[in-house]
Amino acid sequence: MIVQALRWVREHKSSAAGLALVVLGCYALLSLWRRVEHLGGKPAAAVAAAPASAARGRAPDASQAARGPAERAASTAAMRAEFEAAARYADFIAQAMRRPEQGGEFYALLAWKRCDAVGSHGGGAAPGAGNEAFRADALALVQDLAKRCVGVQVTWPTIDALGQAAQRGGRDVLLPEDGRGIVAPARRETADADVDAALRSGDRRAAAEVLRADAGFLDAGNSTGDPGVDRQLREKATEIVACELAGDCRRGVQVSLHCVDSGDCASDDWRDVVLAQVPEAQRIIFDTMLAALRVRAGLAPGP
Repeated sequence: MIVQALRWVREHKSSAAGLALVVLGCYALLSLWRRVEHLGGKPAAAVAAAPASAARGRAPDASQAARGPAERAASTAAMRAEFEAAARYADFIAQAMRRPEQGGEFYALLAWKRCDAVGSHGGGAAPGAGNEAFRADALALVQDLAKRCVGVQVTWPTIDALGQAAQRGGRDVLLPEDGRGIVAPARRETADADVDAALRSGDRRAAAEVLRADAGFLDAGNSTGDPGVDRQLREKATEIVACELAGDCRRGVQVSLHCVDSGDCASDDWRDVVLAQVPEAQRIIFDTMLAALRVRAGLAPGP
């Protein structure tokens, strides 16, 4: 058998050489693969599939992509609860700004706006219409908020100063791009997209604030023929929709500030206060706008 093998090799020298090369090549590839596995390397296909951000030396932010809508909504709901329960808004703002993935920058800015509203109220109006029980509750709420806001505007004198500090932490999940409507002017060309994004977030306070910011640019049905009057009516209608989204129409901050500042405590519902400012001649058009905005926000069209 050995003699036959030698004879075959002599008669097929080229074939034998090729076979030997194939065997050696396979052995070399096998050795290389084992070395890569031993060193913890990845096949070329896996490297090619890696995100471009990783290739540039920056780890991709997977915290948002990995979370579904329900998980993101729960995360921002937790931040919203912290905002409402904060004993000191200065402390809340400082730690919330470091958590943009939970909507912390948005709620830090909302806390500043609340403190600004409380800090600039008159508070010295003589009592007017309304029951004394609501007046007492409104005054207590405003005084409590004033205590919770101590130090906020000393640390951040303007919302622009806070906005610049907040946006260093990365893109917030609830803020419109570039902070439009919150720390930067809302824009007509982006108003609809910003409102839609806020509504999709599932965070009703975020949707309320973005609606307020973009009210002047939204299409809300009928028209009086006067752009200035139409804008005023849209803004008033949006005030009602915003408090309904946030769930604070009755005995909330806005109606309490109104009671304390003006002395008018006839109603503890912000919707009544807003409706009283709409001229009777424009009420039908206003109601049409209000119904359209309620539908857009996912609310029932009626009161």
